[in-house]
Amino acid sequence: MTERPVVHQFTAVLSGRDAVGHHTLAVDGMLREIGADTTIFAAHVNPELKDRVTHYRHHVDAPAPDLIIYQASTGTPVADYLLERPEPVVVNYHNMTPAEYYYPWKPHLGAELDHGRRQLARLCRQAHFGIADSEFNAGELRSFGLNNVEVSPVLVNEAVLPVGGALASAGSVGVVSKVTLLFVGRLAPNKCQQDLVSALAVLRRWRPGVELVLVGASSADVYEAALKDFGAELGVGDAVRFVSSVSSSELVRWYRRADVFVCLSEHEGFCVPLVEAMAWGVPVVAAAAAAVPETLGGAGVLLTDKSAVVVAAAVERVLDDVGLREGLVSRGLVRAQELGPDSARKRLREILTPLLAP
Repeated sequence: MTERPVVHQFTAVLSGRDAVGHHTLAVDGMLREIGADTTIFAAHVNPELKDRVTHYRHHVDAPAPDLIIYQASTGTPVADYLLERPEPVVVNYHNMTPAEYYYPWKPHLGAELDHGRRQLARLCRQAHFGIADSEFNAGELRSFGLNNVEVSPVLVNEAVLPVGGALASAGSVGVVSKVTLLFVGRLAPNKCQQDLVSALAVLRRWRPGVELVLVGASSADVYEAALKDFGAELGVGDAVRFVSSVSSSELVRWYRRADVFVCLSEHEGFCVPLVEAMAWGVPVVAAAAAAVPETLGGAGVLLTDKSAVVVAAAVERVLDDVGLREGLVSRGLVRAQELGPDSARKRLREILTPLLAP
């Protein structure tokens, strides 16, 4: 390796409004701090970030790197290209949604995810090292034969967190009739927003003023339309607010307004919004599925049964039980700091520095 190591990062898509994009850009900054020359390559680029990235097809014209870091999250021709490269590859894995969630709603995306998992399995057989943002994801890398894996949390977007790590109070509850339930994440079948709508319908029998806010772009238009129709059928269509992809400042406003963050997703490899919600002092009620219990680390109400009545009862208890709520907020703040930018940067730096040593 040269005195100043050359590192090339690859990702399928570089966007400024998703967890993988934020993480990729943050890793680029960290590598530069360590003393590496870095370039990001991607197949698709948000126009706002065109000065930060090069199309992966131009990589063949670039000087050979000492190390390649691949931010793996979906099927992409980028992975096929890396399978042909001779340089050592580090797979930084962010999880891939099982394809069966998408085949009924968006078949071509299901096929892309199936292809991505096959690519991941091949990359794991030849990769130099693996980084996973949870033990849940690390287990998948190991199942594909990559045993040299370390766990390091996602580098969360600091623009969405309270300044200086200060705790912001969540919305008022108790006798106040207006209550906001929040979920942040793509409208996607694995995230099971339909279960949130069902729980809302039950909860509104007890609290007519409750609203559900879903922040996140749609990953399947047919699924989004079905969600809206489902809400109308249950008589709560006017109480469900669909908010698409938003800026960091807009997202902060929703966290500050929220009374409870409710996550009923069946498949999450980490779930960055859980960290953001805890940092803003929003208590969390979540289904105990995939990496969610690991991310919460005991700082939320975990449900093994996510039927509508059970979820609604859990939310009602969080709203009414001051001691429970305060405990969740307090533990959530501690957990958010454990997974926050400072801790995550320190951990990732510990992992990357030896990989760049001569």
